Formats: sequence, structure tokens, C-alpha cells
Amino acid sequence: MDIFYLYNKHVRSTWCMLLLLVIACPAQAWQNAPAPISVTIPAGTLDEALQALSRASTLRFTYNPAAARQVKTKGAGFRRQTATHILTQLLQGTGLGFRQEGTQVVIFPQPAKTSEAPHPMPVPPSPPLTFTGTVTDERYKPLEFASVQVTETGQQLATDENGRFSIRIPAGVTRLQLGISYVGKQGIRETIDSAAFSRGKTFTLRELSLSLEGVQITATQKGSQSNSSILFDREAIEQSQAFSMADILNNLPGKEIKAPDLHRIQTLTLRTAAENASAQNNSLGTAIIIDDILQSNNANMQNKSIGMYGKSTISQAGRGSFDVPFSGLDLRDIPVNNIERIEVISGIAAAKYGDITNGAVIIDRQAGKTPYQFNLGISGYSTQYSLAKGFDLGGKRGAMNVSLNYLKSNEDPRNRIQQYARSSVGLMWTDYLARDVKNTLSVNLGFRNDDIKMDPEDNTAKMTYVKNYTLSVSNRTSINLHNKLLNNISLSMGYSTGKQESYTQFAMNGNPKGVGDKDTTGIYEGYYIPGIFTAVDHITGRPANFNANLSFSGAVTTGKLLHRLSAGGNLYVSANNGQGVIVDPLAPRYTNLSYQNQRPYSFNLLPAIVNTGYYVQDNLNIRIGARTLAVNAGLRLDLQNGWGTLQPRINSSYRLNERWELTFGYGIATKSPSMAYRYPAPTYFDIPLLQVYDPAPGKRVYLVYTEKILQDNSHLKPMKATQFEWGIKYNSPLISSSLFAYYKHNRDGFSTSQEYRLFTVPVYNHKIVDDRITYWPTDSTITRSGLGYSTVANSTNSKDMGVEWFVNTGRIKAIHTSFSLVSSFSFSRFSDSRQRIKLASDDMATLYHLWYGTYPPDQYKNWTLTSKLTTTTHIPRLGFFINIATDFVWQKRRVNLANSGELTGYTDLDGRYTPVAKPDINNPIHQAFGPYSTAEAESSEPFYFNIHLQVAKEIRQKIRFSVRAYNVFNILYNDYLEQNNSIRKLTTPVSLSGEISLKF
Repeated sequence: MDIFYLYNKHVRSTWCMLLLLVIACPAQAWQNAPAPISVTIPAGTLDEALQALSRASTLRFTYNPAAARQVKTKGAGFRRQTATHILTQLLQGTGLGFRQEGTQVVIFPQPAKTSEAPHPMPVPPSPPLTFTGTVTDERYKPLEFASVQVTETGQQLATDENGRFSIRIPAGVTRLQLGISYVGKQGIRETIDSAAFSRGKTFTLRELSLSLEGVQITATQKGSQSNSSILFDREAIEQSQAFSMADILNNLPGKEIKAPDLHRIQTLTLRTAAENASAQNNSLGTAIIIDDILQSNNANMQNKSIGMYGKSTISQAGRGSFDVPFSGLDLRDIPVNNIERIEVISGIAAAKYGDITNGAVIIDRQAGKTPYQFNLGISGYSTQYSLAKGFDLGGKRGAMNVSLNYLKSNEDPRNRIQQYARSSVGLMWTDYLARDVKNTLSVNLGFRNDDIKMDPEDNTAKMTYVKNYTLSVSNRTSINLHNKLLNNISLSMGYSTGKQESYTQFAMNGNPKGVGDKDTTGIYEGYYIPGIFTAVDHITGRPANFNANLSFSGAVTTGKLLHRLSAGGNLYVSANNGQGVIVDPLAPRYTNLSYQNQRPYSFNLLPAIVNTGYYVQDNLNIRIGARTLAVNAGLRLDLQNGWGTLQPRINSSYRLNERWELTFGYGIATKSPSMAYRYPAPTYFDIPLLQVYDPAPGKRVYLVYTEKILQDNSHLKPMKATQFEWGIKYNSPLISSSLFAYYKHNRDGFSTSQEYRLFTVPVYNHKIVDDRITYWPTDSTITRSGLGYSTVANSTNSKDMGVEWFVNTGRIKAIHTSFSLVSSFSFSRFSDSRQRIKLASDDMATLYHLWYGTYPPDQYKNWTLTSKLTTTTHIPRLGFFINIATDFVWQKRRVNLANSGELTGYTDLDGRYTPVAKPDINNPIHQAFGPYSTAEAESSEPFYFNIHLQVAKEIRQKIRFSVRAYNVFNILYNDYLEQNNSIRKLTTPVSLSGEISLKF
């Protein structure tokens, strides 16, 4: 009975819908019938006539204004005629036709007929002054805010509400290379010859879909910022199934594709095989730039006392740390659901980019009307949700894009002790403030939490969390000028602020401890704290960063050379208004560690770091015979921490023919010291003079001498990098290839090392009378020798050289498959200018009166050789692709340089230094010090490979399913480390990741 009831209900519903359609269709047809209008068209140009017709009707026209202004029309009056009929009359005899869809009308040139003489359009002036184009979607509706990049003039334009843009063509330019993109659409690149300048052109952008031919699913080497830039467009980003920026950048040369790892810090290094301090400096000098705003890490001060701990942050044993004050940004914190384009510069950056040494990641976001897009991603025990939508606000209110992202990950779902959570909300509003004045306002809120909860079975009550809250606001204003010299003025400003909180605790169970907590140098009475308490490390920062960029661009002709000039300046300000290092003297994490204790250290009194930069740049093409030498030359001046550095930069390319091209690049770049290096906390040595403990307060005393050491790092120089790059490119319809070789010298890198001091302090005696303790100094003194603290210096030096080789094939139609091979060899040599020190043991100090031995600076070399082979089978008719990526790690090795562990000298307790030319095994002092420990300094990894498989299917361009298997064949490689009798895992077990994407 239920089945019949449902069937009858369905039939009744169907008949009701048909009846409504029968009634509604004639009414709708009547409503859609074109209404007659009356209009008077004055004599003038076709452009003026079309504007008059548009005002009198509901039609909206898309056409080439430059060509329409060349067509003269006679004055005419039309009474109660349809707009379509009037348009037909206006276009009669002009050689133009039109296509109408709804209220949108596209006017285009018609081909000449052979049966009758054509009606030629008047010839425009020569040379033409402007090229006008129109950008539409598949339904020929104009696209407002489409981005148009002009290679020849260096302009970055945007279309108006009619989808139109105009380019003023300088003298001598015979063709235009245009790159046109729009949010959610497949970008196009087209070359416009001079013959088409006066006619203009309509460009149609199609909705991104796996059903399109030519969709780029992997990264390409077609960036515009340098010779060797690597580009990830929107389709490549969507197909990556990325949970963060790190997952996308793992596709770069020299990197390995890995399953998303959200429980460890993910930072980026470019073109280096070095480790430790050199890798940190490389990451610190690699910029992340979003919408023209530098995402600075200069205000990050989430580190413990440098003097006491070196470059150490709050962490938990066995689980690591989650703060990055000494390196670049943590890539886990950057979602990718609202990103349209990523360009990675590992070579020579343009002169407009400052405060970088090792490259940049340029992230572009666009505003425009888009459908709702919802994504659900699952990888292991991680889940990500994202939602994005672009709204056309109508009228002259522009477009607004809103994006939401939420991610949560459990390291182990059986206990959920360690979790990572990230959420973000982004809003972007683009509008024209006036004609040719485009403004984009962006607001982003973000939250991140690395949380290690307390294990109920752990009697030490360990607990750690690192929380970050971020608010960033940026605004970009671009003014296009129709001027012979000045084409564009752009101003971008960005401000970010937030709260960073790092916390860890540990239950202590020991004897009472003496504590000194004075903030000044001197002798005083400390006190004792119980040995049973919950020790806490706690740091709270409120970083704030401001970045402003002002640029001017234009074109000047000298003789036959067209100079595309740009000049401008940058301002970078970083401050931190946080409470800082929070220390409870009754619950210290470590007590009297090497005679040191932490004190509270407030950040909000520290001066801000202010850096400025200025640049000028010239792009020009020089004809050498029948060939062209393209030169992008610039000069930059950066003022950082009181130091000024001139930085010449050049990218050039010489086209041998249509297929072969040679490139060369050279540049200098600098990176300022961050606040963590610039303003380390004071160092406090607390040397006990008299320790007497008794349960009775009157019978105990803790007499201590405190010496406060302030580190003044105003002398720190900015890091400096010099890079050379050579390249050769080949491009044909069947295959394309590029080979780049580079040499990069980084100097004045930031590092910490130990400095030691001798303290000679008085000896005290005491007695207890009437249950009260009294004490007094004696005539004796004692020398404390094992007291060292870390200082910061520009002491590291690294040289990186290598080769990157890219080979890509076009899609082979018979098998719908393309191939890509990327190989990378990187060699790095690292050294630190400061000697290493080994303290003498107590027995050595007593027997030989020794303080410490000196050893050569840390020096090593690394090299890596890797390849990445990718096959992509894409069948547009089915909306389907299969991607197989294989990482080959041919070799990874670290070698300690010769004799780097041998004793070079020693210092006695009187401060006298004795050099050692060559250690003598018969010398008891030489034998007692021995070599500096290098047990884990040398290492190598055997050859291994890893295969990853991804399959994606799209249904009706609305629903997309994607599944990826990391290490699909579960091939596990382990390496035994003899130095510490441990096993290193080179690959991880098979891991599955899936994503569903819906557009509606």
C-alpha cells in the first residue's frame, strides 16, 4: 500500500507541474517578447549610437570601442521599433554582425563575401594608439575584474563592468603577449599581432573543469617573475588535495612528495642541501608574499632565553616544538582553498622584492563572481572542510569573495592526546573607486592550535600547547594612467596582528631548591622553594607587522629601444607588544641550569624594527640581428638595522630561434635580523655563595651572587646572498625542456655559540645561634669556570651550487598521457667562523689548571641528487585523470670536512691561551681534551624510491572525486645508523587521502 501511495502521489505531482508549465509558458513568452522602443540616434560614430541604444533599451553591448569610433553613422529616428531591428539598421553596411543571448549582445567583424564588394571599415591611424579587448565567459557575458597581464609593457590591467580593457601601445611594439585570468576560469595566453591592434578582440574564458583540453594539472615553468620561476595555477592547486601550502611545495625540485604531516613544523628551503643553522637561515630568507604583502616573521619572539638555551623554543620531549622564531613561516598555517596562483622564485627575484635572500613564494588571490564551492578532504586522521563563494554585488559595488576553512588532525585517534586544529575566514572586496582606479580590500582571520593534552597515565602531568590568533588587513589600489610616460601607480598596504601563546608544564618531584630572582647585579639572600611543584614554561607574544609598497611604472623610448620602467619603495615595520616570557619563580621549569635562571621578560617595551627599501627597474628588448635579447635589470637599496646595501639584480634571456633560448641571472639580496635575534632576553648568572637548608626558616639561608648580562645586538648585519644562474630552454609542440645551473653564496648568516666567563666570588661562613643563622665573608675567594652563555653573531657562511633539469612532453593523443621528469642536484658547503669550545672536566681543571679547549669552526658539506617522474593521463571527454608520481632519491650525504674535530688550542684558568699546531697523542693535555665529538656529523642515505597514485573523476563539471595513495605499493626503506644504534625510516607506510568537491 505504501508503494502505491507513493506512486500515486508522484503521478499527481507530475501532472500539477505540467499544468503549471502550460499556464506559465505563454505568460513567460509574453514577458520575454521584445518591447518596441522609440529612440533618436544623433549623427556621429557607431560607438555613440550604440551607447544611445543601450540607454533606451535593456540591451548591453560588447564590442571594440576603438573600431566603433571609426565608423560614422547618420542621424535617424525610430518609433516603436524593437531594439534588435534598430541594431540591424545601424550595422547595415559596416561589415559588422552581432550575436545576441538574452540582453547581452556581442558585436564582431564579419568575413568579407566573395559575391559582392565588401564594405571596408575606415583604416585607423598608423601606428595604432590602443588595443581594446573584451573578456567574456562561455555565455558571452562580460567578466568584470578579469586580470590582464601585458608582457611587452609590464602592465597588470583589470577589465571594467563591460569586460573591456585598453592597452596603450608604445611606438615600436609590433605584438602583444597577453595573459588573461579570472577567478575559477581557465586562464589563456595569446599573442596579438600588429595587424589586429585596431580591430580589437574578444577573449572567452571557460569554467575550470577536467572536461577542458589543455588543463594543467601539474606545476609548470612559466612564471613571469624570474627566468626559472615555477607556477602552480588554480587547477594544479585543486588537484593537489593539499591540506596546507606545504603539500603543494613538496612538488618543487629536490623535494619529496609526502602524506600530509600536520603535527610537525613545515618550513620551506630553496636551492640548498644544508642543514641546521644554514637551513634555518635559508628558510628565514625565503619570503611568503600574499597579494603583494610580505608575510613577515620578524616579530615572532616565541623562544626561550637565547643566553640560557640558545636557539630553543618551548617543546615536549619526543614530540618536538611548534614555534618558528628563527626560520620562515610554518606552511601548515596557510590554507590553499582561496588561492588562484602560486609562483615560486628560487632564482633571481625582481628588484621590487626586499627583505629576502633565498627566493620567494608569490601567492595571488582574485575577486569575482563564482559559484559556491565546498570541499571535504580526509587524509589519515585529518579532516578538512572549506567553502568559498564569489558574489557580484551589483551596480557599482564590485565583487566580494568569502572563503572559510577548518581543519582538525589527530596524530593517534586511539587516545587523541596530540591534535592540530586550524580555522580561517577570508574576505576580499574588489571595486572601482573611479574610472581606472581599482581597489581591493582583504580581511583574514586565522586560528591555529598545536595541542598535546595531558596523558591520564603519565605521572609527570606533561601538557603542551601552542596557540596563534591572527588578524590581517590589506588594501591594494591600482591607478591606470593614459600617459606617455606614466602608465600605473599602485599602493599596497598590509597590517597584521595577533596573539601567540606557547605553554608547557611538567610535574617536579625532588628536594627543595634555592632560587635567586633579583633583576640586578649583586649579592643578596634568595629563598628556597619546595621540591614538589608543577613547573611551567610560558611565553605570550603579540606580534604586529606593517608593510607598505608604492610603485610607479611607465614606458620611455630611446632610439629604437622601449624601456619599461618601474620605481618605488617599501616600508617594513615589526613590533611585539606581548607580555613576553612569563616566569613564576615558585614554579621554574629548570632551576640553576649551569648557574642560570630565567626571569620575566616583557616584549612590549622593545623598540620596533623599521626597514626601508627603494628600487628602480628597467625591462627592455634589444634587437641583435634577427634575434632579441630581453633584459630585466634593476637596482635596489635596502636600509636594515642601520646597514645600507646596494643590490643589483638582472634576469636576461636571448632567443636563438623559435625553440631555443639562453638565460642568465645575477643578483644580490639581503634579509634583516628578526626581533628574536635583535632583542634577546638578558642573561642572569646566579652563583650560590652559601647554601644552608633547614626545615626551620630561621636556620636556613640561600646567599647568591647574581650578574646580569645585557646583549646589545645593534651591530648585527643583515644576511646577504649573491646568486648567479645560467639556463637553456627548448620548446616544441612535442617536448619542452629547461636546464638551470646556479651558484649561491650566503654570508653573514645568524647563529649562536657559547661564550664562557670566569667568576671569582667570595667564600662565606656561617653559624647558628639561638635558632638563628648568621653569616659573614671570609678572606678567601673561589673561581667558578664552567659558566657559559649563548650569543648571536653573523658567523655562518654557506655556498650552494646545483643543477635543475625539467623535461615535459605534450599530451600524446593516442594514450591521452603526458610525461614530466624533474631532476635536481644540490651541493652545499657550510662553515661557521666562530671556534667551538669544549670545557675541561673537573679533574682536568684541578690537575692541569685548565678552563676549556678550542676546536675549528663547524664545517661540513652536503649533497643530494633526486628525480621526480610524473605521468598524467587526462581524458577530457570523461572528466577523468590518473596521475602517477615517483620520487627517486639517488643519494643524500653529509660529510664533515677534514680535521674539523682536532684540538687547536686551550685556555687555562688564568686566561692564558696556548695554541696547538697538531695534537700530540703523548701530550696528556691533548689526550685529555681529545677530538671534538663528531659521532653524528657524517651520514648518508641509500638509494630509495616512492610511488604515489592519484585518480580523479568529475561529473557534469559540478562534482569531483579525488583519491590519492601515498607510497601506493607500501615499499618501506629503513636505514641503520651505526653511530647511535638506531633505525631511520626513509619511507612511511601506505597512506590514503580523499577529497570531494561540489560546485553549486
